[in-house]
Amino acid sequence: MVNFIVKNKFNILILILFAVLALTGIFHHEIWRDEGQVWLVVRDLNLYGIFDHVRNEGHPLLWYMLVMPFAKMKLPVITMQLLSFVFMTAAAAVFLWNAPFCKLSKICVIFSAGFLYWLTIISRSYSIIPLFLFLLAVFYKRQKEHPYIYCLFNILLSNTHMLIFGFCSAIALLFGYENIFKNPENKKKYIAPFIIMLVCLAVTALYVLTRPEQNVSASVAPLSTINLAAAADSIRGFFVNIYAESTFGAWIGGLCILAGSVWLFIKSPKLGVVFCSGSLYQLYIYVCVCKSSPEKAVLVLLTLVFCLWCVLISRTFTTREKVFVNLLVILIFGLTLRLGYQLYKNDILYKYSGSKEAAEFIKNNIEKDAVIISNMTLTTSGLLAYLPDRQFYVTAFNDYYTFGYKKFKMKEKQDFKNRKVYYIYSAMEKPGKDKEILFVSAADTLIPTEVFYIAKDRSL
Repeated sequence: MVNFIVKNKFNILILILFAVLALTGIFHHEIWRDEGQVWLVVRDLNLYGIFDHVRNEGHPLLWYMLVMPFAKMKLPVITMQLLSFVFMTAAAAVFLWNAPFCKLSKICVIFSAGFLYWLTIISRSYSIIPLFLFLLAVFYKRQKEHPYIYCLFNILLSNTHMLIFGFCSAIALLFGYENIFKNPENKKKYIAPFIIMLVCLAVTALYVLTRPEQNVSASVAPLSTINLAAAADSIRGFFVNIYAESTFGAWIGGLCILAGSVWLFIKSPKLGVVFCSGSLYQLYIYVCVCKSSPEKAVLVLLTLVFCLWCVLISRTFTTREKVFVNLLVILIFGLTLRLGYQLYKNDILYKYSGSKEAAEFIKNNIEKDAVIISNMTLTTSGLLAYLPDRQFYVTAFNDYYTFGYKKFKMKEKQDFKNRKVYYIYSAMEKPGKDKEILFVSAADTLIPTEVFYIAKDRSL
Protein backbone atom coordinates (compact mmCIF):
# COMPACT_ATOMS: atom_id res chain seq x y z
CA MET A 1 0.00 0.00 0.00
CA VAL A 2 2.81 2.41 0.92
CA ASN A 3 4.66 1.55 -2.29
CA PHE A 4 1.50 2.19 -4.31
CA ILE A 5 1.03 5.62 -2.70
CA VAL A 6 4.67 6.59 -3.22
CA LYS A 7 4.64 5.39 -6.82
CA ASN A 8 1.35 7.13 -7.62
CA LYS A 9 1.60 10.19 -5.39
CA PHE A 10 1.05 12.64 -8.27
CA ASN A 11 -2.10 10.89 -9.49
CA ILE A 12 -3.44 10.51 -5.94
CA LEU A 13 -2.78 14.16 -5.10
CA ILE A 14 -4.46 15.45 -8.27
CA LEU A 15 -7.43 13.13 -7.81
CA ILE A 16 -7.92 14.23 -4.18
CA LEU A 17 -7.66 17.89 -5.15
CA PHE A 18 -10.20 17.37 -7.95
CA ALA A 19 -12.57 15.54 -5.60
CA VAL A 20 -12.35 18.25 -2.93
CA LEU A 21 -12.95 21.06 -5.42
CA ALA A 22 -15.79 19.15 -7.08
CA LEU A 23 -17.59 18.37 -3.81
CA THR A 24 -17.20 21.95 -2.60
CA GLY A 25 -18.64 23.25 -5.85
CA ILE A 26 -21.53 20.76 -5.81
CA PHE A 27 -22.59 21.66 -2.27
CA HIS A 28 -22.67 25.33 -3.26
CA HIS A 29 -24.48 24.79 -6.56
CA GLU A 30 -28.24 25.29 -6.84
CA ILE A 31 -29.68 23.21 -9.67
CA TRP A 32 -31.54 24.96 -12.46
CA ARG A 33 -34.43 23.80 -14.65
CA ASP A 34 -32.46 21.58 -17.06
CA GLU A 35 -30.98 19.66 -14.13
CA GLY A 36 -34.24 19.51 -12.22
CA GLN A 37 -36.20 18.29 -15.24
CA VAL A 38 -34.43 14.90 -15.26
CA TRP A 39 -34.98 14.39 -11.52
CA LEU A 40 -38.70 15.20 -11.77
CA VAL A 41 -39.26 13.00 -14.82
CA VAL A 42 -37.85 9.89 -13.14
CA ARG A 43 -39.34 10.76 -9.75
CA ASP A 44 -42.91 11.45 -10.87
CA LEU A 45 -43.47 9.06 -13.80
CA ASN A 46 -43.71 5.29 -13.79
CA LEU A 47 -41.32 3.22 -15.90
CA TYR A 48 -43.55 3.28 -18.98
CA GLY A 49 -44.07 7.01 -18.59
CA ILE A 50 -40.30 7.58 -18.43
CA PHE A 51 -39.73 5.52 -21.60
CA ASP A 52 -42.55 7.35 -23.36
CA HIS A 53 -41.51 10.84 -22.29
CA VAL A 54 -37.70 10.87 -22.51
CA ARG A 55 -37.54 10.53 -26.29
CA ASN A 56 -39.61 13.71 -26.53
CA GLU A 57 -36.64 15.45 -24.94
CA GLY A 58 -34.31 14.11 -27.62
CA HIS A 59 -32.14 12.08 -25.22
CA PRO A 60 -31.24 8.41 -24.76
CA LEU A 61 -32.33 6.72 -21.54
CA LEU A 62 -29.07 5.86 -19.74
CA TRP A 63 -28.76 8.93 -17.52
CA TYR A 64 -32.45 8.74 -16.59
CA MET A 65 -32.12 5.06 -15.64
CA LEU A 66 -29.08 5.81 -13.48
CA VAL A 67 -30.86 8.64 -11.65
CA MET A 68 -34.23 6.87 -11.32
CA PRO A 69 -33.49 4.56 -8.31
CA PHE A 70 -32.39 7.50 -6.15
CA ALA A 71 -35.35 9.66 -7.15
CA LYS A 72 -37.82 6.82 -6.56
CA MET A 73 -36.41 6.37 -3.04
CA LYS A 74 -37.39 10.03 -2.39
CA LEU A 75 -33.79 10.99 -1.65
CA PRO A 76 -32.89 14.70 -1.89
CA VAL A 77 -31.96 15.99 -5.35
CA ILE A 78 -28.34 16.50 -4.32
CA THR A 79 -28.08 12.70 -4.74
CA MET A 80 -28.17 13.28 -8.50
CA GLN A 81 -25.38 15.82 -8.19
CA LEU A 82 -23.30 13.34 -6.19
CA LEU A 83 -23.90 10.75 -8.91
CA SER A 84 -22.31 13.14 -11.40
CA PHE A 85 -19.44 13.56 -8.97
CA VAL A 86 -18.88 9.80 -8.75
CA PHE A 87 -18.80 9.37 -12.52
CA MET A 88 -16.54 12.36 -13.11
CA THR A 89 -14.15 11.38 -10.31
CA ALA A 90 -13.94 7.87 -11.76
CA ALA A 91 -13.26 9.41 -15.18
CA ALA A 92 -10.51 11.56 -13.68
CA ALA A 93 -8.93 8.45 -12.11
CA VAL A 94 -9.03 6.48 -15.38
CA PHE A 95 -7.48 9.45 -17.19
CA LEU A 96 -4.75 10.06 -14.63
CA TRP A 97 -3.66 6.41 -14.45
CA ASN A 98 -3.98 5.50 -18.13
CA ALA A 99 -3.74 8.48 -20.47
CA PRO A 100 -0.37 8.71 -22.30
CA PHE A 101 0.04 12.43 -21.66
CA CYS A 102 2.49 14.35 -19.49
CA LYS A 103 1.60 15.57 -15.99
CA LEU A 104 0.95 19.15 -17.08
CA SER A 105 -1.40 17.97 -19.82
CA LYS A 106 -3.36 15.91 -17.30
CA ILE A 107 -3.63 18.88 -14.92
CA CYS A 108 -4.94 21.11 -17.73
CA VAL A 109 -7.58 18.56 -18.74
CA ILE A 110 -8.74 17.66 -15.21
CA PHE A 111 -9.06 21.28 -14.05
CA SER A 112 -10.30 22.75 -17.33
CA ALA A 113 -13.56 24.68 -17.36
CA GLY A 114 -15.31 21.87 -19.18
CA PHE A 115 -14.14 18.95 -17.06
CA LEU A 116 -14.28 20.46 -13.57
CA TYR A 117 -17.21 22.82 -13.96
CA TRP A 118 -19.56 22.13 -16.87
CA LEU A 119 -19.43 18.34 -16.65
CA THR A 120 -19.02 17.92 -12.87
CA ILE A 121 -20.71 20.79 -11.05
CA ILE A 122 -23.61 20.92 -13.51
CA SER A 123 -25.44 17.60 -13.11
CA ARG A 124 -26.64 16.42 -16.50
CA SER A 125 -26.13 13.44 -18.80
CA TYR A 126 -22.85 14.96 -20.01
CA SER A 127 -21.38 13.90 -16.66
CA ILE A 128 -21.29 10.23 -17.64
CA ILE A 129 -19.62 10.73 -21.04
CA PRO A 130 -15.93 11.07 -19.98
CA LEU A 131 -15.83 7.79 -18.03
CA PHE A 132 -17.12 5.64 -20.92
CA LEU A 133 -15.02 7.60 -23.43
CA PHE A 134 -11.83 7.08 -21.41
CA LEU A 135 -12.60 3.40 -20.79
CA LEU A 136 -13.11 3.02 -24.53
CA ALA A 137 -9.65 4.54 -25.04
CA VAL A 138 -8.13 2.14 -22.50
CA PHE A 139 -9.52 -0.85 -24.42
CA TYR A 140 -8.83 0.54 -27.90
CA LYS A 141 -5.51 -1.30 -28.17
CA ARG A 142 -7.03 -4.36 -26.48
CA GLN A 143 -10.17 -4.58 -28.59
CA LYS A 144 -8.97 -7.72 -30.37
CA GLU A 145 -8.55 -9.54 -27.04
CA HIS A 146 -11.70 -8.06 -25.47
CA PRO A 147 -14.12 -7.21 -28.32
CA TYR A 148 -17.26 -7.51 -26.20
CA ILE A 149 -15.93 -5.18 -23.49
CA TYR A 150 -14.83 -2.65 -26.10
CA CYS A 151 -18.22 -2.77 -27.83
CA LEU A 152 -20.03 -2.52 -24.49
CA PHE A 153 -18.28 0.74 -23.63
CA ASN A 154 -19.16 2.13 -27.05
CA ILE A 155 -22.81 1.12 -26.59
CA LEU A 156 -22.90 2.78 -23.16
CA LEU A 157 -21.24 5.89 -24.57
CA SER A 158 -23.77 6.10 -27.40
CA ASN A 159 -26.58 6.09 -24.83
CA THR A 160 -25.28 9.08 -22.89
CA HIS A 161 -26.26 11.85 -25.29
CA MET A 162 -27.23 12.14 -28.95
CA LEU A 163 -24.38 14.61 -29.53
CA ILE A 164 -21.87 11.79 -29.09
CA PHE A 165 -23.84 9.40 -31.31
CA GLY A 166 -22.02 10.32 -34.54
CA PHE A 167 -18.66 9.65 -32.91
CA CYS A 168 -19.86 6.28 -31.56
CA SER A 169 -21.18 5.29 -34.98
CA ALA A 170 -17.77 6.06 -36.51
CA ILE A 171 -16.08 3.97 -33.79
CA ALA A 172 -18.43 1.07 -34.55
CA LEU A 173 -17.67 1.21 -38.28
CA LEU A 174 -13.94 1.41 -37.55
CA PHE A 175 -14.24 -1.69 -35.35
CA GLY A 176 -15.87 -3.58 -38.21
CA TYR A 177 -13.31 -2.34 -40.73
CA GLU A 178 -10.27 -3.24 -38.61
CA ASN A 179 -11.45 -6.58 -37.24
CA ILE A 180 -13.69 -8.01 -39.97
CA PHE A 181 -12.94 -6.38 -43.35
CA LYS A 182 -9.15 -6.20 -42.86
CA ASN A 183 -8.96 -9.48 -40.93
CA PRO A 184 -10.98 -12.02 -42.96
CA GLU A 185 -9.09 -15.02 -41.54
CA ASN A 186 -10.16 -14.40 -37.92
CA LYS A 187 -13.30 -12.34 -38.46
CA LYS A 188 -15.70 -14.83 -36.82
CA LYS A 189 -14.61 -13.70 -33.34
CA TYR A 190 -15.70 -10.14 -34.07
CA ILE A 191 -18.88 -10.54 -36.10
CA ALA A 192 -21.17 -11.10 -33.09
CA PRO A 193 -19.97 -8.10 -31.00
CA PHE A 194 -20.03 -5.94 -34.13
CA ILE A 195 -23.65 -6.91 -34.91
CA ILE A 196 -24.67 -6.39 -31.27
CA MET A 197 -23.10 -2.93 -31.33
CA LEU A 198 -24.84 -1.98 -34.59
CA VAL A 199 -28.21 -3.22 -33.35
CA CYS A 200 -27.88 -1.28 -30.09
CA LEU A 201 -26.90 1.89 -31.97
CA ALA A 202 -29.87 1.43 -34.31
CA VAL A 203 -32.28 0.91 -31.40
CA THR A 204 -30.99 4.06 -29.68
CA ALA A 205 -31.35 6.08 -32.87
CA LEU A 206 -34.87 4.81 -33.51
CA TYR A 207 -35.90 5.49 -29.92
CA VAL A 208 -34.84 9.13 -30.07
CA LEU A 209 -35.67 9.94 -33.70
CA THR A 210 -39.16 8.43 -33.68
CA ARG A 211 -40.41 10.58 -30.83
CA PRO A 212 -44.09 11.44 -31.25
CA GLU A 213 -43.61 15.12 -30.43
CA GLN A 214 -40.87 17.67 -31.00
CA ASN A 215 -38.34 18.32 -28.28
CA VAL A 216 -39.48 21.31 -26.23
CA SER A 217 -36.09 23.01 -26.72
CA ALA A 218 -35.08 21.79 -30.18
CA SER A 219 -36.59 21.28 -33.61
CA VAL A 220 -34.98 19.63 -36.62
CA ALA A 221 -34.51 22.00 -39.52
CA PRO A 222 -34.26 20.72 -43.11
CA LEU A 223 -30.84 20.06 -44.66
CA SER A 224 -31.43 23.01 -46.97
CA THR A 225 -30.77 25.33 -44.02
CA ILE A 226 -27.11 24.27 -43.97
CA ASN A 227 -25.11 27.07 -45.53
CA LEU A 228 -21.78 28.76 -44.92
CA ALA A 229 -23.31 31.55 -42.83
CA ALA A 230 -25.14 29.11 -40.52
CA ALA A 231 -22.07 26.90 -40.22
CA ALA A 232 -19.81 29.89 -39.49
CA ASP A 233 -22.22 31.14 -36.83
CA SER A 234 -22.27 27.70 -35.17
CA ILE A 235 -18.46 27.45 -35.24
CA ARG A 236 -18.21 30.94 -33.75
CA GLY A 237 -20.67 29.93 -31.02
CA PHE A 238 -18.63 26.79 -30.36
CA PHE A 239 -15.48 28.80 -29.59
CA VAL A 240 -17.38 31.39 -27.56
CA ASN A 241 -18.69 28.59 -25.36
CA ILE A 242 -15.22 27.12 -24.82
CA TYR A 243 -13.13 30.26 -24.43
CA ALA A 244 -15.84 32.81 -23.46
CA GLU A 245 -14.90 36.27 -24.70
CA SER A 246 -11.17 35.56 -25.05
CA THR A 247 -10.42 36.19 -28.74
CA PHE A 248 -6.79 35.24 -28.16
CA GLY A 249 -7.78 31.96 -26.49
CA ALA A 250 -10.27 31.16 -29.26
CA TRP A 251 -7.71 31.69 -32.03
CA ILE A 252 -4.95 29.74 -30.29
CA GLY A 253 -7.34 26.98 -29.23
CA GLY A 254 -8.82 26.79 -32.72
CA LEU A 255 -5.39 26.56 -34.35
CA CYS A 256 -4.41 23.82 -31.89
CA ILE A 257 -7.57 21.83 -32.62
CA LEU A 258 -6.87 22.20 -36.34
CA ALA A 259 -3.23 21.15 -35.83
CA GLY A 260 -4.37 18.14 -33.80
CA SER A 261 -6.78 17.13 -36.59
CA VAL A 262 -4.05 17.39 -39.24
CA TRP A 263 -1.62 15.41 -37.08
CA LEU A 264 -4.27 12.71 -36.61
CA PHE A 265 -4.83 12.38 -40.34
CA ILE A 266 -1.09 12.11 -40.94
CA LYS A 267 -0.35 9.57 -38.19
CA SER A 268 -3.65 7.64 -38.24
CA PRO A 269 -6.07 8.54 -41.07
CA LYS A 270 -8.72 6.20 -39.65
CA LEU A 271 -8.80 8.02 -36.29
CA GLY A 272 -8.64 11.33 -38.13
CA VAL A 273 -11.83 10.28 -39.94
CA VAL A 274 -13.42 9.25 -36.62
CA PHE A 275 -12.69 12.64 -35.05
CA CYS A 276 -13.85 14.65 -38.04
CA SER A 277 -16.99 12.53 -38.47
CA GLY A 278 -17.95 13.09 -34.84
CA SER A 279 -17.20 16.82 -35.08
CA LEU A 280 -19.12 17.32 -38.35
CA TYR A 281 -22.06 15.44 -36.88
CA GLN A 282 -22.06 17.81 -33.91
CA LEU A 283 -21.82 20.78 -36.28
CA TYR A 284 -24.92 19.50 -38.07
CA ILE A 285 -26.74 19.35 -34.72
CA TYR A 286 -25.71 22.94 -33.91
CA VAL A 287 -26.84 24.22 -37.32
CA CYS A 288 -30.06 22.24 -37.79
CA VAL A 289 -31.26 21.17 -34.33
CA CYS A 290 -30.09 23.25 -31.36
CA LYS A 291 -27.39 25.78 -30.60
CA SER A 292 -24.09 24.92 -28.98
CA SER A 293 -23.53 25.40 -25.26
CA PRO A 294 -20.41 25.01 -23.09
CA GLU A 295 -21.12 21.44 -21.98
CA LYS A 296 -21.83 20.48 -25.60
CA ALA A 297 -18.77 22.19 -27.03
CA VAL A 298 -16.37 20.45 -24.64
CA LEU A 299 -17.36 17.08 -26.14
CA VAL A 300 -15.38 17.92 -29.29
CA LEU A 301 -12.30 18.49 -27.16
CA LEU A 302 -12.77 15.20 -25.32
CA THR A 303 -13.16 13.21 -28.55
CA LEU A 304 -9.95 14.84 -29.79
CA VAL A 305 -8.22 13.70 -26.59
CA PHE A 306 -9.58 10.20 -27.18
CA CYS A 307 -8.16 10.07 -30.71
CA LEU A 308 -4.77 11.47 -29.69
CA TRP A 309 -4.68 8.97 -26.82
CA CYS A 310 -5.42 6.03 -29.13
CA VAL A 311 -2.76 7.09 -31.63
CA LEU A 312 -0.10 7.50 -28.93
CA ILE A 313 -0.68 4.02 -27.52
CA SER A 314 -0.81 2.37 -30.95
CA ARG A 315 2.87 2.73 -31.77
CA THR A 316 6.14 4.34 -30.67
CA PHE A 317 6.67 8.05 -31.25
CA THR A 318 9.71 10.27 -30.92
CA THR A 319 10.11 12.60 -27.95
CA ARG A 320 9.56 15.57 -30.25
CA GLU A 321 6.23 14.18 -31.46
CA LYS A 322 5.07 13.48 -27.90
CA VAL A 323 6.03 17.02 -26.87
CA PHE A 324 4.05 18.39 -29.82
CA VAL A 325 0.89 16.43 -28.89
CA ASN A 326 1.17 17.38 -25.21
CA LEU A 327 1.65 21.04 -26.12
CA LEU A 328 -1.59 20.92 -28.12
CA VAL A 329 -3.48 19.38 -25.18
CA ILE A 330 -1.98 21.91 -22.74
CA LEU A 331 -3.00 24.88 -24.88
CA ILE A 332 -6.48 23.60 -25.85
CA PHE A 333 -7.47 22.91 -22.25
CA GLY A 334 -5.10 25.22 -20.38
CA LEU A 335 -6.55 28.28 -22.06
CA THR A 336 -9.88 27.49 -20.33
CA LEU A 337 -8.40 27.33 -16.81
CA ARG A 338 -9.01 31.02 -16.10
CA LEU A 339 -12.62 30.73 -17.30
CA GLY A 340 -13.10 27.62 -15.18
CA TYR A 341 -11.76 29.41 -12.11
CA GLN A 342 -14.13 32.34 -12.70
CA LEU A 343 -17.15 30.08 -13.21
CA TYR A 344 -16.29 28.03 -10.14
CA LYS A 345 -15.71 31.12 -7.97
CA ASN A 346 -18.96 32.74 -9.09
CA ASP A 347 -20.93 29.58 -8.31
CA ILE A 348 -19.44 29.59 -4.81
CA LEU A 349 -20.05 33.31 -4.16
CA TYR A 350 -23.45 33.73 -5.82
CA LYS A 351 -26.63 31.76 -6.39
CA TYR A 352 -26.52 29.82 -9.66
CA SER A 353 -30.32 29.57 -9.55
CA GLY A 354 -32.95 30.95 -7.19
CA SER A 355 -34.56 27.49 -7.09
CA LYS A 356 -33.30 26.29 -3.71
CA GLU A 357 -33.86 29.67 -2.05
CA ALA A 358 -37.45 29.90 -3.33
CA ALA A 359 -38.12 26.29 -2.33
CA GLU A 360 -37.00 27.02 1.23
CA PHE A 361 -39.37 29.98 1.42
CA ILE A 362 -42.28 27.81 0.23
CA LYS A 363 -41.44 25.07 2.73
CA ASN A 364 -41.31 27.50 5.65
CA ASN A 365 -44.02 30.02 4.77
CA ILE A 366 -46.70 28.54 2.52
CA GLU A 367 -49.27 26.08 3.82
CA LYS A 368 -49.12 22.58 2.36
CA ASP A 369 -52.76 22.69 1.31
CA ALA A 370 -52.37 26.07 -0.40
CA VAL A 371 -52.51 26.38 -4.19
CA ILE A 372 -49.42 27.75 -5.95
CA ILE A 373 -50.25 28.95 -9.45
CA SER A 374 -47.71 29.22 -12.26
CA ASN A 375 -48.17 30.32 -15.85
CA MET A 376 -44.84 28.84 -16.98
CA THR A 377 -44.43 25.11 -17.48
CA LEU A 378 -40.69 24.98 -18.06
CA THR A 379 -39.04 27.48 -15.74
CA THR A 380 -39.64 26.00 -12.30
CA SER A 381 -38.36 22.41 -12.63
CA GLY A 382 -35.28 23.25 -10.59
CA LEU A 383 -37.43 24.71 -7.83
CA LEU A 384 -39.81 21.74 -7.70
CA ALA A 385 -36.90 19.29 -7.50
CA TYR A 386 -36.35 20.70 -3.99
CA LEU A 387 -40.06 20.27 -3.16
CA PRO A 388 -40.87 16.53 -3.23
CA ASP A 389 -44.40 17.05 -1.87
CA ARG A 390 -45.52 19.98 -4.02
CA GLN A 391 -47.02 20.63 -7.44
CA PHE A 392 -47.83 23.92 -9.15
CA TYR A 393 -51.14 24.62 -10.82
CA VAL A 394 -50.76 25.68 -14.46
CA THR A 395 -53.42 28.13 -15.60
CA ALA A 396 -52.69 27.41 -19.29
CA PHE A 397 -53.84 23.80 -18.81
CA ASN A 398 -55.98 24.00 -15.65
CA ASP A 399 -53.98 21.20 -14.11
CA TYR A 400 -51.09 20.48 -11.73
CA TYR A 401 -47.59 19.68 -12.89
CA THR A 402 -44.02 19.30 -11.69
CA PHE A 403 -41.92 19.26 -14.88
CA GLY A 404 -42.17 20.57 -18.43
CA TYR A 405 -44.29 18.10 -20.37
CA LYS A 406 -45.84 18.69 -23.80
CA LYS A 407 -48.68 16.18 -23.49
CA PHE A 408 -50.88 18.48 -21.45
CA LYS A 409 -54.61 18.33 -22.07
CA MET A 410 -56.85 21.22 -21.21
CA LYS A 411 -59.09 20.45 -18.25
CA GLU A 412 -61.97 22.30 -16.70
CA LYS A 413 -60.93 25.28 -14.62
CA GLN A 414 -60.82 24.50 -10.91
CA ASP A 415 -62.40 26.59 -8.20
CA PHE A 416 -60.07 27.60 -5.36
CA LYS A 417 -62.61 29.72 -3.49
CA ASN A 418 -61.97 28.11 -0.09
CA ARG A 419 -58.19 27.69 -0.42
CA LYS A 420 -55.29 30.09 -0.08
CA VAL A 421 -53.76 30.95 -3.44
CA TYR A 422 -50.20 32.06 -4.18
CA TYR A 423 -48.39 32.75 -7.44
CA ILE A 424 -44.93 31.77 -8.61
CA TYR A 425 -43.14 33.74 -11.33
CA SER A 426 -39.71 33.52 -12.89
CA ALA A 427 -37.90 36.61 -14.14
CA MET A 428 -39.31 35.80 -17.58
CA GLU A 429 -42.71 36.99 -16.32
CA LYS A 430 -42.72 39.26 -13.27
CA PRO A 431 -45.79 39.88 -11.05
CA GLY A 432 -48.17 42.64 -12.08
CA LYS A 433 -49.29 45.56 -9.93
CA ASP A 434 -52.29 43.58 -8.70
CA LYS A 435 -49.94 41.21 -6.85
CA GLU A 436 -48.21 41.66 -3.51
CA ILE A 437 -44.68 40.25 -3.64
CA LEU A 438 -43.92 38.06 -0.62
CA PHE A 439 -40.53 36.81 -1.73
CA VAL A 440 -37.94 37.39 -4.44
CA SER A 441 -34.75 35.38 -4.80
CA ALA A 442 -31.34 37.03 -5.08
CA ALA A 443 -31.15 39.58 -7.87
CA ASP A 444 -27.53 38.67 -8.65
CA THR A 445 -28.45 35.06 -9.49
CA LEU A 446 -26.08 33.80 -12.19
CA ILE A 447 -28.90 32.67 -14.51
CA PRO A 448 -31.14 35.75 -14.77
CA THR A 449 -34.23 33.75 -15.76
CA GLU A 450 -33.89 31.71 -12.56
CA VAL A 451 -34.83 34.62 -10.29
CA PHE A 452 -38.17 33.67 -8.70
CA TYR A 453 -41.01 35.76 -7.31
CA ILE A 454 -43.71 34.49 -4.97
CA ALA A 455 -46.78 36.66 -4.61
CA LYS A 456 -50.45 36.80 -3.66
CA ASP A 457 -53.39 38.92 -4.72
CA ARG A 458 -53.36 42.41 -3.15
CA SER A 459 -57.10 42.17 -2.55
CA LEU A 460 -56.62 39.32 -0.04
